Amino acid sequence: MRIICCIPGLLAALAATSAAAGEPAKITTHDNRHPAGRLQDGVLTLALWTGLGAWYPEGDSSKPWTIAALGEEGKPLTVPSPLIRAPEGTTVHASVRNTLTQPLRVHGLCERPGTCEPITVLPGETRELIFALKIAGTFYYTASTTSQEAPVFRLRDDSQLGGAIVVDAPSADLRYRLFVLGLIKDKQGFSEPEITVINGRSWPHTERLRHAVGDEVHWRVLNLSRSPHAMHLHGFYFDVESTGDGIQDTVYADADRRRVVTEYMPAGRTMTLSWIPKRPGNWLFHCHMLQHMMPSDELHGGLGAAQTHDAAAAGMSGLVLGIEVTGDGRSDTVADSARRKLRLIVEPDDRHGTAPAYKLDLVASPPAPRVGDRAVPGPVMVLARGEPVAVEIENRLNEPTAIHWHGIELESYYDGVPGYGATAGRVTPPVDPGGTFTARFTPSRAGTFIYHTHWHNSAQLSAGIYGPLIVLEAGQTWDPVTDHLVVLGLDGPNRPRPDEPFVVNGDSKPRPLELKAGVAHRLRIINITPENTGLVVQLLSRLDLMQWTPVGKDGAELPTQQRNVRAARQQVAVGETYDFELAPMEPRPEGFGLWMELRRSNGELLFQWPVRVR
Repeated sequence: MRIICCIPGLLAALAATSAAAGEPAKITTHDNRHPAGRLQDGVLTLALWTGLGAWYPEGDSSKPWTIAALGEEGKPLTVPSPLIRAPEGTTVHASVRNTLTQPLRVHGLCERPGTCEPITVLPGETRELIFALKIAGTFYYTASTTSQEAPVFRLRDDSQLGGAIVVDAPSADLRYRLFVLGLIKDKQGFSEPEITVINGRSWPHTERLRHAVGDEVHWRVLNLSRSPHAMHLHGFYFDVESTGDGIQDTVYADADRRRVVTEYMPAGRTMTLSWIPKRPGNWLFHCHMLQHMMPSDELHGGLGAAQTHDAAAAGMSGLVLGIEVTGDGRSDTVADSARRKLRLIVEPDDRHGTAPAYKLDLVASPPAPRVGDRAVPGPVMVLARGEPVAVEIENRLNEPTAIHWHGIELESYYDGVPGYGATAGRVTPPVDPGGTFTARFTPSRAGTFIYHTHWHNSAQLSAGIYGPLIVLEAGQTWDPVTDHLVVLGLDGPNRPRPDEPFVVNGDSKPRPLELKAGVAHRLRIINITPENTGLVVQLLSRLDLMQWTPVGKDGAELPTQQRNVRAARQQVAVGETYDFELAPMEPRPEGFGLWMELRRSNGELLFQWPVRVR
């Protein structure tokens, strides 16, 4: 990066575009389709300015937020910040003008790939710089009016100062859509109200995407918020093609790509992904952290009331994209008489006194097993790949509910998103109090999945409406002697840190993991907590990590080349499932020192429970 001038007061006559001229001007949102600047003869010329503006992430009739934003000279301020996009080898001539009353620190306007020191633009000053975009990838730039050095951990008024830098290879597929994730808080406490956005808008005001069955869908996703997210796609798997940190990208060979339905994105992470819709209907791509996909007034009271209870919102808000798939595709036309029948009963429970609590029962033949004798999680739903099922959901609550079949490939109508899911003109209804709804599907792959409420309040998920769903190959039976579940969840009112009522398999004091000596074991780990992306499960022998072999992710079996023995430690985000194989072990005497542990990502120990090999 080369800074070529620094001119205080330059362009001060353009105060009409500055918030200093009066009431803050309206900030516009954009869909990251149109690059800023002018590209000619390998040089991108770009002029940016920053000022205060009024931002309407929840629609034009909602509460405005007065925040700092960036814009292109001669144009309005925007959220996200203007898109910088150019071919590999482009030289960028950029300027940044500051109309704020505080100094502006700008990160990321520098050579790519690579790091650079932030530049400071004083009030009333314009700084110009030159840098090269040498290698293709997905990068970003951010700015702040505080002294914080971390480029993505920006505070309230600065939280939307950031945009994408995309460098295209000569053979780049320009069909990739670009989505920037953002977040703003009223205050800076852990549990304070917050609004989350995609390309500057919160559901139901986010863009509605439209694809046809068989389309190749390509996305770039950038997390420029100060929070991690667990991004989940309903109904289909996607392949993670690359990930990055804003400095450089890691591009995966075809054999190394993860095929997932949920991908963990820490603050500052970028990824490119692709997927192919195979069935028509309405689908979702959203953060699986509950507080990032439900109306903020539902969570905290008062904030964001303009978009709550809107029928078009389907009870959701925040980091949610809606996808409409048209055309002919796979449909499950098996007659009910040929389906295996199950009945899932949702009912209240009094185990928490006056606080909300729920329990699930599963009427099935053979009877459904449980991972323990407590009310949560729900019974283990064991299905067979290729076997059609009809699961009748019976609601004995005094409130509506809905059940989502997380990771299962099925028709949109049965996916469990009331008011939004739809196939062939039918819109998914809620399961009303005293009512029933029958979900019909045929599991197409064997693996570890989840069934859980998709009713958007904090109580139903945190107080018990979830359970493990295992799909086996035809003819197999689930044997809990060698096939073990570790379900990470809550059982109680969902409270802010540090008081979450965590449970492992429904127990605040997890039972020992019993292993049979001399045989291989499969360990299935599920995180269905409402918020906790940073939970780490590990297996220890005394103080040393043991080894295990990953064999599945989100219900998809891993290809042979990805099944490498490694240290037994795994971070599991909300909505993720992981399957590991443990090699046969010799018997170990009581107290030998084998342990399972659950920790936060910062290392804080939550649970430790013994492993016994007999």
